[in-house]
Amino acid sequence: NERHPERTTDVVLFVDSFTDYRSGDRSTLDDAVRATATLASLYLERRDRVGLIAYGGILRWLRPGMGSWQRLMLVETLLETGVEPTYTWRDVGLIPARLLPPKALVLAVSPLIDSRFGSALENLRGRGFDLAVVEVDPVGFVQPGRGELAGLAHRLWLLEREVLRARLERLGVAVARWGDDVSLEAALEGVREFRRHARLARI
Repeated sequence: NERHPERTTDVVLFVDSFTDYRSGDRSTLDDAVRATATLASLYLERRDRVGLIAYGGILRWLRPGMGSWQRLMLVETLLETGVEPTYTWRDVGLIPARLLPPKALVLAVSPLIDSRFGSALENLRGRGFDLAVVEVDPVGFVQPGRGELAGLAHRLWLLEREVLRARLERLGVAVARWGDDVSLEAALEGVREFRRHARLARI
């Protein structure tokens, strides 16, 4: 990479900060931030240029870069990431173009709960970006309520998640689940396998 810098990859980590489900001392956003920090370290060690976009009530970003200083800035930006109340639709098209180089890999980290983030993923794929998703599994954070209606609502919620996942995969987006029973390394390998074999959908 030092001799052939053109081979260095731009990786933009795209973090969902619209919602946060909490159980005890853990939350989906905490898990997403931890996963994103690990991913950033992995790609920086490969000498890739790594950027960050936290997409939610407040839009935070960091342009792709390399080295120990970039690692420090990524961690600092992640530590500031939280759920900010908003009733305003934030169009993913408002993200500065310089943050999303045309040939970048956009790696989203999300529990796939908020429909606005799902729409943003479909928008990015429709614009031709190379996109993959590490799904921070929220199922363990949500317990079905008592009663038939509560149980039905929980099943519908699970079904909606399956529908979104299937829709993204049909568009050629790799979606890998990360949870208590699946390591982050295994989730990343699932992304790699999908991207090796998936055919690009016609947009």
